[in-house]
Amino acid sequence: MTSTALAILGAVCCVGMLRPADAVSAVASPSRAVANLDSSSNCPALEPDLSSFELLVRLTDPCRYDRFARPEHDGDPLPINTRMFVYYLGSVEAHTLRFSAHIMLRYRWTDPRLAFSETSPALTKVIGETMIRDRIWVPHVYLVNEHESRVMGAGKEDVIVTIKPSGTVLFSTRIKVTMLCIMDLQKFPFDQQSCPMVFESWMYNTTEMQLHWEKDNPVILDPGLRLTEYSLSSHWANESEATYQYTPDMTVDEMGLDKFGGNYSRLNVQFLLKREVGHYIMDYYVPSILLVVVSWVSFWLDPNAVPGRTTLGTSTMLTFITLTRNSGSPLPKVSYIKATEIWFMVCTAFIFGSLVEFAFVNTIWRRKNNVELKKVNTKYVLKSTLTPTLHRKQTMMERCRSCPDMVEEGRKPSDGNLFSQTNTLSVGSLESMRDPFSSTYTLNSTLAAGSVPGLSSDCHDIVVPIPAQCAAGKAGKGSKGYKANNMAQCEQGLSAPGHAAHGFTTMTPQEIAQWIDRRSRVVFPLSFVVFNVLYWGFVWI
Repeated sequence: MTSTALAILGAVCCVGMLRPADAVSAVASPSRAVANLDSSSNCPALEPDLSSFELLVRLTDPCRYDRFARPEHDGDPLPINTRMFVYYLGSVEAHTLRFSAHIMLRYRWTDPRLAFSETSPALTKVIGETMIRDRIWVPHVYLVNEHESRVMGAGKEDVIVTIKPSGTVLFSTRIKVTMLCIMDLQKFPFDQQSCPMVFESWMYNTTEMQLHWEKDNPVILDPGLRLTEYSLSSHWANESEATYQYTPDMTVDEMGLDKFGGNYSRLNVQFLLKREVGHYIMDYYVPSILLVVVSWVSFWLDPNAVPGRTTLGTSTMLTFITLTRNSGSPLPKVSYIKATEIWFMVCTAFIFGSLVEFAFVNTIWRRKNNVELKKVNTKYVLKSTLTPTLHRKQTMMERCRSCPDMVEEGRKPSDGNLFSQTNTLSVGSLESMRDPFSSTYTLNSTLAAGSVPGLSSDCHDIVVPIPAQCAAGKAGKGSKGYKANNMAQCEQGLSAPGHAAHGFTTMTPQEIAQWIDRRSRVVFPLSFVVFNVLYWGFVWI
């Protein structure tokens, strides 16, 4: 006898034991009758007096429940309602662009296969931990911007599953996550960062499952939540969809089977974090302001105090460079300029400017010649110091006036026809004998020395140019009085080389150096105040 015949005979023998409707279906379909017998014999019965654990075991028995199958929702996408409780936010690392959080997530959905209101009306709920989670279907939701995460728990994972009589499932878990947060550091350390937390369905697209926030209090913060470097200004939550485009090389069979294509539901949380600037004000900004102010002390020192002003300037610069290096160490390397870099660059420019100012005034201090100025203001002082006029004729005449022959007899040569022979004059004979038609005076050292032996080696021949006003007199036509008056003016100009012309002021190099220092005492602080007004207005807006 074949196996099929035995099955039919067994089914017929059992007709009397079944209900009429079952007997008819068994005769009509022997194989279905065998399946029903197997199902009824293997599946444990749902009895009213079962405990919550026994009820759960029988509800999730493989003969009744497939934990890999998504619950049905009248042909619509299964809604997953979510709520998040934030225990802790911290460890916002600007260098690695990450932040960490301790949160508890609770998902809520309805699974009709787990309803027990009719079979066990006395039970109000079934609650358990990982054992229930491993026996039922749970949604797979992942963090899009996750760096790493783990379910927290001491000894075992912190998971709670609650099943209500209607089949509503509440799945709660506590996790620690480290997420990526792309930061904008242009206004660092006066910046605000918006760090997201994005949840997305992994397996089911929007046609099968959709994520939603709970209508009331979707995101709850711990009242005792405190951050070290930041303060939580605000937070908000919204819903969106992520679209993954199909690639041209994908076949029809590949489409929709994985994350390479389709729309997936998303839940977004944004945390607006404002950086606390007290640490940076006290450790970086206040010391840098003091260093800049200390560099201005050199303006009150003597321009010739080289050791003191040099030591003050270089030590201030080196200290400030060390402070600058420490401030930028915890930050990532970005392509734009940060607010701290602008601050330190300008402060460096002020300190370096005080060093340059010292070098400038010290150079002027060491000059020998006086400077004639039309007006004592910044324009003419800087113009005279940057392009100084060297009065060589006054210097050479002062040197030759020191020769002893200027007070000796015989300053004139014995021959009266001086100009036809040598066309030279001694210093002593300059005022008594000169050629009114010549544009220069040539002073010969031998004539100036006279009979004093060895003196000719101390004085040298020089050629003194006659000013244009005097030279013009030789070509003029008029009375002798005009020429005498003209030459008298030239004599006055030659005999008093340090005398300033009408409307001009003579300043010594030392006076100019001190004048620049006095102006620097005002210009540097005033410029720094203007920069501070612009800088703090920019970072606080």
